[in-house]
Amino acid sequence: MIKIKINPQCAWGRDNEVRAYIQSIYDRQQKYGVDIDNKFAEPAAHANNNGFAIVKNFIDPQRLEAVKQEFEQIKEAGNLQYNDFYTEQVAHPLLNCDSVFDIVFDDSVIEIAKNYFNCMPAVTNVQLRKSKATEILEHNIPGNGQTTLFHCDKDSPRFIKFFFYLDDVDETNGPFTYVKESHIKKFEGWDSKYRWKHREIRSIYGEDSIVQCTGNVGDLVIGNTSGFHKGTKVEKGERTLLSVYYSVHPTEWRSTFGGKIRKEHFDSLPEHKRPLADFLVRSEK
Repeated sequence: MIKIKINPQCAWGRDNEVRAYIQSIYDRQQKYGVDIDNKFAEPAAHANNNGFAIVKNFIDPQRLEAVKQEFEQIKEAGNLQYNDFYTEQVAHPLLNCDSVFDIVFDDSVIEIAKNYFNCMPAVTNVQLRKSKATEILEHNIPGNGQTTLFHCDKDSPRFIKFFFYLDDVDETNGPFTYVKESHIKKFEGWDSKYRWKHREIRSIYGEDSIVQCTGNVGDLVIGNTSGFHKGTKVEKGERTLLSVYYSVHPTEWRSTFGGKIRKEHFDSLPEHKRPLADFLVRSEK
């Protein structure tokens, strides 16, 4: 089992939130047991220690191509959640993209997450988003484009996102970018504001600590986004990204649940996978 790395001074809620987080792990261990396949321990351990991990050739690219095709079909039908000069996004991908369901509940994905949390986690959110090239400076991009600035997510003191690139991503088209070990090493005043410019973070952590997670379709990028991260601004082309969030409690400790899943899809899950949907709403749609 992984020895969990967590620093109360790096959490939004400090000691109280960390204690509640540890209790959530214990509760899920007691409820669902601890049956973990250790062959997936390496990427989980890397994410635990460094805050991120990259797994090359993790998934068949054709499965991701199916997701991209569904995204484009939804766009052509005019059914995107929003569509502006920088960002296009699908509402509730688990409802609207059948190909997403199989990836979110994929056995290998689940085992990495179980290794990371030392228990059966749950899905808290799924996003399917395209970012497009712009010449606007990153700190001037409005709305959802503000994710191009460094920030720390408030979902939990420790959780992970699985990022699946639906396009090959290099330094020019928006790689997920992470400040190594910033999930456990933060500076005084890190929570004085939410968005930070690249030069500000560089002056504190150094350029060598800022890692651009480039990759091809089929690679997996994992990030504990309670640490400093951003989606680097797209300079050329575009980047379509499927993001799947896993945690051990509801997002930001809200009593409301996360995203939506079709009831028929939930009913199709084998019994051992149903805990993954603990925080999802069963929709009749």
